[in-house]
Amino acid sequence: MNYNSLKRIINRMFGTFSIDSRGYSTSIEGAHISEHALETAKIIRGVERSPAIIIHGAMPRSGTVYTGELLRLHPELYAYPNDIWEVPFLELTGDLIDFQNHFFHAYRQNKSKIGNHDFLPLFGSSLISYLYSYVPTGRRMLLKIPDVQYLNFFNLVFPYENILLLLRDGRDAVSSTIRTWPENSFSNVCRLWDYSARMILNYKLECTGMANRCFTTKYEDVVRAPETFVKDICKCYGLNNEVYPYDKINEISIRGSSAIKSDGRVTWKAVEKPKNFSSVGRWQDWSVRQKKIFKKLAGQTLIDAGYSNNHDW
Repeated sequence: MNYNSLKRIINRMFGTFSIDSRGYSTSIEGAHISEHALETAKIIRGVERSPAIIIHGAMPRSGTVYTGELLRLHPELYAYPNDIWEVPFLELTGDLIDFQNHFFHAYRQNKSKIGNHDFLPLFGSSLISYLYSYVPTGRRMLLKIPDVQYLNFFNLVFPYENILLLLRDGRDAVSSTIRTWPENSFSNVCRLWDYSARMILNYKLECTGMANRCFTTKYEDVVRAPETFVKDICKCYGLNNEVYPYDKINEISIRGSSAIKSDGRVTWKAVEKPKNFSSVGRWQDWSVRQKKIFKKLAGQTLIDAGYSNNHDW
């Protein structure tokens, strides 16, 4: 087990965040996957299966839970097979690359026979096939993960799947994260949002040529106009918008909100939405010091993401 793998395990055990800069690099220089690997990956995942829709939130507390609950109402979708609620697979891309490099180092004669990133789609498609085995025939799989590490490798790991990128106002994302896991460093969480939002903004440029595979939106827009969001998703991914139960949108329960706690802790059980519930603008009770820290570490990204026109807030 390498250092980065151990660090991820410790972070998940204790709910802390750290930033592996390698996972937030936008470079895929030298990446190559052979046509043979791509065709094999297609067979592994199942050529008859529709593309899975994978939601990637910028970071924890980005709204992936609500967005997932909204989409799973669609009768053509089947969410979280085998009750696997999150699939943190893309973030393991660095380990897979290290694994293939180790394979080449141990068996140098094979390096010229295999694409230098062939293992990525083979592993990715194996995961998709495994999860799809729990999905009823005719349904389309919906997955989610509040993480965008190695986002630039998505098309290499999951060449036949669809991606939905979810961005949230960094101030609210940081505020919710600190409320949920108060042991975290405020500045580190600000940096995490900055890195993550930058990944999405850069990837969004690549989505231009992926009209039917990639959809980027803001959590605030999903909450403000959920019906519009659902119709846009249906149009993008070829789902029938006429069979969606729009009348059930307001019945969606709240899960994991940092504003709703049980015994002093955030509860992940579904609870009824309180009256006047809002998940937007909670950062406004920040101290002057907290605002200063965020502006220094992520203020420009907040502007570039369209959440502010300047630093005067």
